[in-house]
Amino acid sequence: MHELLERTIKEASDYFQNFLIHEYSNKSALHKIDGRVKLVSTVVFVVLAVSTFSLSKVITILLFLLVISAIAGLNMKRMFERIWLFTLFSFIVVLPLSVYNPLYGVIFTLRVAASLIAVQMLIMTTSFADLCSSLRYFKVPKTFVSALWIAYRYAILMFRELFAILLARESRRVAKGSHMDLWRKGGEAVGLFFLRSFERAERVQLAIEARGGNVVEYRGKIKKLDLIYSTIVGFTAFWWVII
Repeated sequence: MHELLERTIKEASDYFQNFLIHEYSNKSALHKIDGRVKLVSTVVFVVLAVSTFSLSKVITILLFLLVISAIAGLNMKRMFERIWLFTLFSFIVVLPLSVYNPLYGVIFTLRVAASLIAVQMLIMTTSFADLCSSLRYFKVPKTFVSALWIAYRYAILMFRELFAILLARESRRVAKGSHMDLWRKGGEAVGLFFLRSFERAERVQLAIEARGGNVVEYRGKIKKLDLIYSTIVGFTAFWWVII
């Protein structure tokens, strides 16, 4: 039982870490689009997805997002690996209501899936530094952006430390232990986790301060590709309104 619990925690930490990581290895057309355009587009897609209970409109947004992702060259398998857990969780949450209204459960789950795909299109193709720069361009308060930047860095750090500790424990286990051993070793792992996270967080903070610690604001110009993507997003919103 305790081995299942440890494996579940390890898989969860790996999943949430990957959910937040920018996709550097596979460059797509969306990587070349300005972060400001992608940020506004993501907000538009999420608002369109969550502001209706019309099945046709939700499916329209979902299909547009999938088509754009596929044409742009995103790794669809990796995207679905990132969103399946939250989508399944949303379906489980509305499952009691689905007994009385099955269509509600389907629409709610599709809304969550569409929103997650839109968010992942942004995360996978935009570094967090560019995202923070885009927020500053739209006059989001500097204090909020700095806090968001630190929270993002520390969240990734904590998930990496937790995964590394659990992996180290699993690699050193030569025999099954009792439940008492689980509680004792688990307490040691929790203490080690907080100590290592604190030390790493301190080094990250010192590194940020050594590099200036400021979020650089966007100063680039909108390119032709950005205008094309903006037109596609506008067409999607227009189609959503008229159907």
